[in-house]
Amino acid sequence: MKLNKLLSIGILLVLLIIFYFEGQMTGFMDSSLKARPDFHVVKIFITICSLFIGAFLSLYLAKEIKLPSFVVAIIIGILAKPLFLPIIANNDTLAVIISLGASLILFGGGLETEFGNFKKTFWKIFFLAFPGVLLTAILLTNTIQVVSIGLGYKISITAAVLLGALLSSTDPAAIIPVLKGLRFKNVLTKDIVVSESAMNDVTGSLLTLVFLSIALTLKTDMGLGEWYSKLFSAEGGIILFEQIAFGIIFGLLGTIALSFVKKIKSIHSTEFVADMVVLLFVPIFVYTLSLYFEGSGFLAAFIAGLIFQMNENLKETELFFNNVVDGFCKPVIFILLGALVNVGELMNYAVVGLIVSFIFMFILRPLMVFLMLGGFMYYGSNKFTVKELLFISFVRETGAIPAVLLVSVSTMGIAGLDGLVSIGMWVILSTLVVQPLLTPWVAKKLKVAEPINRF
Repeated sequence: MKLNKLLSIGILLVLLIIFYFEGQMTGFMDSSLKARPDFHVVKIFITICSLFIGAFLSLYLAKEIKLPSFVVAIIIGILAKPLFLPIIANNDTLAVIISLGASLILFGGGLETEFGNFKKTFWKIFFLAFPGVLLTAILLTNTIQVVSIGLGYKISITAAVLLGALLSSTDPAAIIPVLKGLRFKNVLTKDIVVSESAMNDVTGSLLTLVFLSIALTLKTDMGLGEWYSKLFSAEGGIILFEQIAFGIIFGLLGTIALSFVKKIKSIHSTEFVADMVVLLFVPIFVYTLSLYFEGSGFLAAFIAGLIFQMNENLKETELFFNNVVDGFCKPVIFILLGALVNVGELMNYAVVGLIVSFIFMFILRPLMVFLMLGGFMYYGSNKFTVKELLFISFVRETGAIPAVLLVSVSTMGIAGLDGLVSIGMWVILSTLVVQPLLTPWVAKKLKVAEPINRF
């Protein structure tokens, strides 16, 4: 068994090395292809093939070396950056790919959230996903400012505010696989973590979009107080209202469309190829409609998935959808995020990024959780223990949607965002490397869950 495992890792590493050198040889390939009339078409197809190969390598290598696939995907993006230049050098193309992936990921997050459990734990989730996300954003923004100034780095307030907002959510895709290997004494603890991570992806994106709207109209940088006063001003309120209102309206429209398909399936129980098309079409369509009316496409996609309940007649369709999202959309987003990184700049901001990450994971997250959920240790029908809150505090993986937002913000052409991608990358990498690996150990030490023995 060990020999087979080593052989698998060896083959995958050889493929990765070949992939790396293919990226380094893109200049040579370009010069040999430029004489051809179909040069641009061939170049695009090489890039598309590279994304598929990168996704494959990230998933299989992660499985073999026990690292989160997101981390491996980022490393692949950094190593083979030249292969992805046709995408990352074109902001419109990059924005389309990222938005397309985000709509499917958030729809999938809604589908994964059990609506019945969501309703039962609504208020706990509400406190974590709304005031909790806002508090996280404020605390993180201040932390980035204090740490960067203390170490002599010049990070603009605009960059710090946007980083605070886009990094404020956790990620169900990174959390759920880890929790599947644990048996919880109080299932509510698991339900809260999963539901919160699905919901605060949306609230984090809403907060980012409001700040982004403000940033795009700025002529000079504002003070931190002015940023948050604008958030709670009439201008900020209108932007937020439009985002939420149209997001909900078109999300419900998506649910109605899916329910109509489910009704047809109750008559014709055999699954059909067109069912898979519909499951891909609906989140993209409601995202587009909401975006057209200046609403939140992220919220629309999430609500469409949250309220709609899959049934047995759509199991193969759901499996297909999940494979598309987990096997392609998520790895691609992290590969492109890695390709956006300037390695020299990443190393330059390493100290700032790592200190901010440590404070974020082990001080800010516990502070927010105890402030938001501390009252539920004494009130309510399902009370928490201190150990359960400590476990919830430890779960802080920052994944796909923050990565989407980080890429999106970096392509907007806003001045004064030096350090934004590098610091954001350090936070994402730190939370994805440290916390999934330690979560089972923390759960066992706190006696809130035990590993499930798999034979």
